[in-house]
Amino acid sequence: MNKLKWWFRIVGAFYLLLTAMNLWGIFLSGSDQMFADILPAPMNTDALAVRAFIDAWLVFVFELGVLGAMALVASQAPVQNRIMAWTLIWAEVFRGIVGDVIWITRGYSASSYAIFIVIHLIIIVTGVMFVRQAQAE
Repeated sequence: MNKLKWWFRIVGAFYLLLTAMNLWGIFLSGSDQMFADILPAPMNTDALAVRAFIDAWLVFVFELGVLGAMALVASQAPVQNRIMAWTLIWAEVFRGIVGDVIWITRGYSASSYAIFIVIHLIIIVTGVMFVRQAQAE
């Protein structure tokens, strides 16, 4: 149970850190260049495409923030909140790995998204292990 509690806390804090960084980039950086650099050519030079990407990305950022906050709440009673762990795990599978693979096949940076795929896998594997351990206790 203690491992699952800390998994919730670490994943939740990581999600909130990513949320804060992205919100800073969207609203406070004063430049869309950070997001233009993510997009493959020729979209990265089209201001309208960059703006559309940022607008769509914002929805993902809000979701990430909510999931991060709820992971911290779930850490207070990790065994009773196993469904939240499974929600995070499956989000990492689909929003994470599947989404990143699709983006790589569409021209997004393989090296950048390969790093995130590794992070998604770490979250998934440790989450499954700790949920199963907590369930067995």
